[in-house]
Amino acid sequence: MKFGFFKLALLSTVAPMATPIWAQDAAGVAPQAESASGGDIVVTARRREERLQDVSVSIAAFSTEALERSTVQTVSDIKTIAPGFTFSSEGGKDNVALTLRGIGQLPLGEVTPGVVIYLNDTPLPSVGSNVPTYDIGSIQVLKGPQGTLFGRNTLGGAVVIGSQKPTYEFEGYVEGTYGSFDYREVEAAINIPIIADKVAFRAAGQIRRQDPRTIAFDGGPGFDNIKQDAFRLSLLLEPVEGLKSTTVYEYFKSDELAGGLYLLRQNFPLAAFGLGVLDPQAQAALQTQRANRRGSFDGGINGGRAFRKTTSITNDTSFSFGDLTLRNIFGFRKNFSDQLINTGALPNLSIPTGLPAPFPAAVPFTLFNAASVLDRQYLTNETQLLGDFGSFNFITGIFYNDDRSAGPTGSQFTAFSVGGVPAPAVSAHVRNKNWAVYGQIGYEITDKLKLNLGARYSWDKVSACGGTIGTSYVDEDTCLATANLGLADGVGTVSNKGKEPSWTIGLDYKATPDWLLYISSRRGYRGVNINTPLFETPFTTGGTDAACAATGGICPDLRPFQKTDEETITDIEVGSKYDYHIGSARGRLNLAAYYSKYKNALQFLNTQTIVPNGTPDSPTNGSLAANVADLRIWGVELEASISPSRNLTVAFNAAYTNVKVEKVDVPAGLPAAVTVGEAQINTYSPTFSGTASVSWILPVRPADGDLAFNADLFMTDDFGGQNGEKLPGYKLANARLDWRGIGGTGLDLGVFVKNLFKEEYFSASSVLLASFPLSSVYAGEPRTWGVSAKYRF
Repeated sequence: MKFGFFKLALLSTVAPMATPIWAQDAAGVAPQAESASGGDIVVTARRREERLQDVSVSIAAFSTEALERSTVQTVSDIKTIAPGFTFSSEGGKDNVALTLRGIGQLPLGEVTPGVVIYLNDTPLPSVGSNVPTYDIGSIQVLKGPQGTLFGRNTLGGAVVIGSQKPTYEFEGYVEGTYGSFDYREVEAAINIPIIADKVAFRAAGQIRRQDPRTIAFDGGPGFDNIKQDAFRLSLLLEPVEGLKSTTVYEYFKSDELAGGLYLLRQNFPLAAFGLGVLDPQAQAALQTQRANRRGSFDGGINGGRAFRKTTSITNDTSFSFGDLTLRNIFGFRKNFSDQLINTGALPNLSIPTGLPAPFPAAVPFTLFNAASVLDRQYLTNETQLLGDFGSFNFITGIFYNDDRSAGPTGSQFTAFSVGGVPAPAVSAHVRNKNWAVYGQIGYEITDKLKLNLGARYSWDKVSACGGTIGTSYVDEDTCLATANLGLADGVGTVSNKGKEPSWTIGLDYKATPDWLLYISSRRGYRGVNINTPLFETPFTTGGTDAACAATGGICPDLRPFQKTDEETITDIEVGSKYDYHIGSARGRLNLAAYYSKYKNALQFLNTQTIVPNGTPDSPTNGSLAANVADLRIWGVELEASISPSRNLTVAFNAAYTNVKVEKVDVPAGLPAAVTVGEAQINTYSPTFSGTASVSWILPVRPADGDLAFNADLFMTDDFGGQNGEKLPGYKLANARLDWRGIGGTGLDLGVFVKNLFKEEYFSASSVLLASFPLSSVYAGEPRTWGVSAKYRF
């Protein structure tokens, strides 16, 4: 989608604008309207608390109040208020794919994400990282490589989430929300000081329910409901001066139907596979789909599954002595996920047998169903030493990560199945171990000029056991015992290891107290990985078999794709952060421009059409990854807002991303049925995305309460996708009206609308491959409304 004139008009209107977020003045003064992002909130982009405008990193930061104004309910909602940040779920609700600055996440395996979410300073895995945003202190979107100071290396950036921590004040809130599709939400928090200045406790929780938003054409409960329970317990201990320890326990459970899929198109007739009898049925399904965008075909999965249970515990302990602080951050997390999706987006199809009774007149046919179970545990520990000596500060640290299977884990991708026979259950157990040492200094050369210099060295090891063992998923011990038998049955082990440096160097120039200029260069990487299981049967090692009809009877040789190498990115960024005043108006204008070289980029390769259904060593999730491309990425990011009065703020944030494929190097042996050229390389980010917003405190105070109006208009060019094809862009408007502090109490009432103008759009791809007969995508959420009541005490 192109916005041409509209984009230019917005840019020319807001280019001279800017504004910070100020704290409310003394009692009796009307509160100020605030933009969705920015402000003088504290950020931790350099692993220490700093004012947002003093940090030489491009950041979109959101306070608790900003998240509430924009009705941000999960991390996925941030995409509408942080241009350039794309959030999608390609392999189901729990398989999160994030994109920043043209760097995305492959929707498969346990590969380190290109953009990592951190919750309370511990990295989250891709599966299950769409966390709810109840009782959150702030969310920071850090743009560009962040591998020097953050735990696991990032290529595109990091999303840093901090929950509300215990304080020594007794306070809390309770909130209820009701809305479209019988949406119900109850959220509450309480903060209890136990011993003054020594011990404090905070508890928070949330329950969310919503009926299915997507109907099933062919019967079944439908799709896209919400059924989530979550709570968080936090304990703060400060037994002696200088010692501070915060422990947080989290619980989350969702037991939902799968996401509904939209049948987009038929790429070529099923007759190409000798299944021409199915083409009229597929065309009829397409006509039904086009007549109703808000429906999906069940295909016999009875709504599918999207079950996830997560528990975690983190501890952040620091001890300050003089100008030094010793800090340790520990995290342990368990994830269980069980998913079933009608990936092909078709109803049950049938092939006539032509046989007389009592034989069946037809047999069922499944184009593509995807099931997976993941049971994993994640352990991280980071020890830091920080020093602050006025003109010189430093941080040095050691990081360790160990994540592995904690129970039966694997996938079952059934494709082109005649008779409804499910594919074998392919178990896959991946272990990741990562070690790193790092350090960074900041040195004030003059009172205006500062040098930032940092380096990190990391060691990565990944190993796996996988294959088909029996009729169900097995645990890791069973897999290893079977692999040790040494049979060529597709059950085996594979490993890979690597080591890489990353670094950052930059200069900050404080032209005035309100104007920061900076230039920096960074190197980041994504570590080695493997494709599972071990490819060793004739079906995956170039043997001959009639089942390999799609490749002329000669089966593909996937052994060259068993392992992947590191991806690297090196960038240079220049930026300006400027706060200013024009009469009584206050403004903010932040700009950043960057240029990146992205080497050895991984590409997603679908193997469903070249590996026969039933192959015991079929690639996990029906796909594999390969290092095939070098890319050049450059872009510009803008954050601008103006407050002509304390009651009104108008803002515009935008991101422009230009991605060019400079080189495609396809490994030898790739079957001709899988096309990989410049046109098939994924570039993920939209060329342009932007958000225009207004926040207005109305000049009336009914019942001594404030009326606050907030509206956001998000727009994006074509984005995401697969195999080089992107999804069409769209515009999305959200609005909210709050009546706050009614009668001078802690009571707030609110009403909101999301997708105000009923935009019909696609939010993520499912199968978007020219080599697959049909394509399917996820439809975006319809227009929804809600009312809320919140009481603070």
